[in-house]
Amino acid sequence: MERHFWNSETDVAEFIAALIKMTGANTVLEIGVFEGYTSAEIIKALPNGGYYVGVDIKDYLKAENKKVFTAAKKEGKVADLIIGDSLEELKKFPAKHFGVIFIDGNHEYSHVMQEFKLCEHLIAENGVMLFHDSIHLPDVKAVVDYAQKWGYKVSNLMTSDNRGLAIVHK
Repeated sequence: MERHFWNSETDVAEFIAALIKMTGANTVLEIGVFEGYTSAEIIKALPNGGYYVGVDIKDYLKAENKKVFTAAKKEGKVADLIIGDSLEELKKFPAKHFGVIFIDGNHEYSHVMQEFKLCEHLIAENGVMLFHDSIHLPDVKAVVDYAQKWGYKVSNLMTSDNRGLAIVHK
C-alpha cells in the first residue's frame, strides 16, 4: 500500500528512532501524527518505561499503526494520542518533560513559531527538537533560522524526498 505524501519519509522515522536509542530519550512528543507511520517507529524505539504522546487535530491513524499504540502497554511503555489543537494541548504538559520533540503539524509560520515557543519550555535539559520540512517549506525554514539566530544549534539534514529535517538544540 502506498503511503500518503503528507507522511514523513521512512528515513526520517528511522533517523528519529535511532536518535532515541542513541540518546536514551524516554519521553517523546510528536506534533502532527497523521497516519502514524513515524509514531510507530518512535514507540518501538522507546525503552521499557518510555512515554510517547502524539498530538494531532484529527485521528487519521491507520489500523496497523493503532496496533503499535495498543501493543506499547504490553511492552511497558505508554503511548497516547491526543486529538486537539497543538497550541492548546502543549500548554498542558510539564516543563522540561520531553527528551525529543518532533514538530510536523501545521506548517504556517505563525503556527510553527507558536509551537516552537511552547516547546522551548517543554524540552528537557540536553533535549532535541526536530522540525520536518525544514528545507522545502519557507515558513518552517524561517522558524528554524529564528531559533539559530537566538542561540540554538541547528543542523539541517536532507531527506530522501528533499524536504529536510532540522535538528535544533541548545
